[in-house]
Amino acid sequence: MTTEPTHRYPLAESIPRETLDEEARQLDAASDLPVHRRIALYAKLGGPGFLGAALTLGAGTMTAAMISGATWGYRTLWIYIVAVGSGAFMLAAMARFTCQGGFSLIRMQNRKHGHLFGTGLAALVGVVAVAVAFNFGQYALATHLLESIGEVAGFAIPARVNWPLFAAVTIWMTLNYGRGRRGTTLVERFMKYSLAAMMLCFAATLAVVGIDWSAAIKGMFVPWLPSGIRGVDLFIASSTAAVGVMDWLIFHYAGLTKGWGPKHERLARVDILMGFALPFLIINFLVVAVFAGTMYGSESVPQSAMELSAALMPLLGETVGQLVFLAGFLAIPITTTVGMSIACGIATHEAFGWRPDVNSWRWRVSVLLPQVAFLGAWLPDPIWLIIILAATLSVTNNVVGWSFYLLFNDKSVLGESRCKSYGWNLGILVQVTLLNCVAIAYVFNRLGYWQP
Repeated sequence: MTTEPTHRYPLAESIPRETLDEEARQLDAASDLPVHRRIALYAKLGGPGFLGAALTLGAGTMTAAMISGATWGYRTLWIYIVAVGSGAFMLAAMARFTCQGGFSLIRMQNRKHGHLFGTGLAALVGVVAVAVAFNFGQYALATHLLESIGEVAGFAIPARVNWPLFAAVTIWMTLNYGRGRRGTTLVERFMKYSLAAMMLCFAATLAVVGIDWSAAIKGMFVPWLPSGIRGVDLFIASSTAAVGVMDWLIFHYAGLTKGWGPKHERLARVDILMGFALPFLIINFLVVAVFAGTMYGSESVPQSAMELSAALMPLLGETVGQLVFLAGFLAIPITTTVGMSIACGIATHEAFGWRPDVNSWRWRVSVLLPQVAFLGAWLPDPIWLIIILAATLSVTNNVVGWSFYLLFNDKSVLGESRCKSYGWNLGILVQVTLLNCVAIAYVFNRLGYWQP
């Protein structure tokens, strides 16, 4: 199956065929370009990877990274390399499904493995339930950050008042996605610039607080696991951050939305590296390093993103430094809410067999469903509940991962484009096995069999 799909994904139908043909021509000629121009072209034409990274780097992931740095210093940095390294194999499989298959993955699961795996576990549990539940953490974090920005700037905007600002920005950005090429490009560029802002702000913060390079390098390449129940929970949240069902599916469907075909597969793979893996690794490294350099060894470690950011404020000195840090931090919940809302809308339509139409009431209700989390402005940030939810979902990740693995090797699904590489299959099996081990560890942890 290496020809262009006869039927395009509905959200891609507004993209003129000549535009896609021109993209394919540029990609064919990319090998003759200098390296810097080739990278610039891939960065321009990519997008799903950046969307996935922005979605993944949310309140739960960032808080886990902050607590990890504050509690264990640099010693858990290697976990993020393992997570994104194993996750890349499955994302590459998503690229194959998108570019060579051109079909809806959830609907293919329904046909091949039953609605329990597609509609149930992949769409409704792995995406919709996650988007709604985890968006409470985004609202709680965002409203606190807005309140802190107001305090630093000299005016009061408490969380229970400022939440409409967060809602307005995220709703507007979400509703632009899929509205022709311009709307989708707007959202993708917003994600790219937001990731760049996060990197710059956290890098500037790290430049102020300093870093122990010897300990950091050791933490990246010498495996070490914390002991105790909380240590296991945090390891689970960190190691599964880049390998969730939502990350897999948003990359697949975002590629379909861009109209990607067989000639886009190389672009998709580069997008996994440049758009997803590098931002994920760099931002997590910066966050862990900042808190390892400032709070590791402290008698009392804050237990939420709010407490952590508040504790770091005095170290940044002047008002400008604090505002830069808070602005970079605020980009995290904004991009995650937008990404999860888009994923929620797509998954809801795929689960019920609806045709995606951005002008329909179904689409608007589906993508705005996670916005019920505005109630998070009145709720405390239950960081360990967020981490526990992430661990629980590893069971779903494992089951759905096996389903994707089987589809990836099914000749009736991908024809001659099915996986024929032992190394690629092994990489996916390692990832799925990791998810399975995480699920088992979590169950034993909750039953009290894992002793400190």
